[in-house]
Amino acid sequence: MRGSLVVLHIVLAVVVVAALCRQLGLRAGAVSEVRAQAQADRSETQRMQREMDLQRNLLGALRAQDPYVVELLARERLGYARPGELAPPPAPVVDSPAPSRN
Repeated sequence: MRGSLVVLHIVLAVVVVAALCRQLGLRAGAVSEVRAQAQADRSETQRMQREMDLQRNLLGALRAQDPYVVELLARERLGYARPGELAPPPAPVVDSPAPSRN
């Protein structure tokens, strides 16, 4: 009787340990997903911060009436090119917000 009780306890302990290991694996996967999403969010935040800094710099240059920036944006918007020029130099997008990822 005592031997079967010991075996029962050992089997129960193995089942409990196996269940705990499975849960640990599931939790580790969930933590990994959350970390990956957090990294993606940090990267997106940094990209948006760089874009905001660029927009602030452009706005400051426009307010200061920097002739180069004014010409650059006007030529980009109107599609003007000087003789012999292939296209106006590229300007950052000022009017439309970046598409959201959801």
